[in-house]
Amino acid sequence: MTDTQNDTLVKIKFQGCRRELFRNTMGFPLEANDTVIIEAERGEDIGITLPYLKEKRAEQCNQENLTVLRKASSEDVQKDNDNRKRQKMALQFCQRQVEELELPMKLIDVEYRLDRKKITFYFTSDERIDFRELVKILAAEFKTRIEMRQISSREETRRCGGIGLCGEPLCCHQFIDDFEPISTQLVKEQNLPMNPTKISGPCGKLKCCFRYEHDMYAEFLNKYPPYGTKVAFSNRTGIIEKIDIFQKTIAIRFDNDEMEEFPVTEFENKYKVIN
Repeated sequence: MTDTQNDTLVKIKFQGCRRELFRNTMGFPLEANDTVIIEAERGEDIGITLPYLKEKRAEQCNQENLTVLRKASSEDVQKDNDNRKRQKMALQFCQRQVEELELPMKLIDVEYRLDRKKITFYFTSDERIDFRELVKILAAEFKTRIEMRQISSREETRRCGGIGLCGEPLCCHQFIDDFEPISTQLVKEQNLPMNPTKISGPCGKLKCCFRYEHDMYAEFLNKYPPYGTKVAFSNRTGIIEKIDIFQKTIAIRFDNDEMEEFPVTEFENKYKVIN
C-alpha cells in the first residue's frame, strides 16, 4: 500500500470533460495542462492535468491505488491522436449496428483507452437496453473489451458542450465535476420567474449555475429580511418585494401599492421590521 498521507492529489481531465482525481505518488513536478499517463483498470490511459487541489490528501480519492504513472511521451501523444481517428470510425460502425438491430438508444460518443484494451460507447435511452448482441458484434469487430455506458441528459450535454443562454460556454463542460441536486427552491430564492425556457439548460434540466451560485445569493440575502417581510422605511410601511444582489438594491411595495427601489446602503440600518 502507498503512504496516502504524503500523496498529492491531481485532477485529470479526459475526453468528454470527464474529470477524476489521481495520486501523484512518484512526486512528478506537474503543472496545469501537462499531458500524463495514468493508471487505469488493468491498463493505462491519458489525460490533461488541471490545477492542484490544495492541502488535499489521497484518502479523498474514491478509487484506490489509481496513480499518475508518468508524463506522456511523444509516442503516447501520437497513439492518442491515432485513437481519436479510430474513434470516428468506431462511432460510425456502432451507429450502423444500432440501426440494424433497431435498438431504442441514442449513441452519443466513444472513447478508446490509450492502451486500446477497452472501448467505451456512451449512449442515452429512455428505457433499459438489451445490447448483448451489439456488444458481441463490436467485440468481434474491434478485438477488445467493450463497455456500453448509459449517461444522463446532463452528462450528454457536458460531453458535447455548447453555449448557454448567458453567452458563455456551458458550465458543465467548463468546470463542473459532479452534478449536484438542483431544486426549484434555488430558483425561487433568486426571485426569478418560473419560466421553463428561462431556467432550463440545453439538457432540459434546471441550470447548474443555480446550485453553485446559491451560496453567494444566500450569503447576501441573509443580511436582509426575507421577501414578504413588512418593514417601516422612509416614513412609510410596505413589504420587501425584491432584493437584487447584482444592482445591490431592495424593492419595497408600499401600502399604497407603489413600488420603489433603494440602494442597500441606504436601506440597511434605517429600516424596522413590523411584526
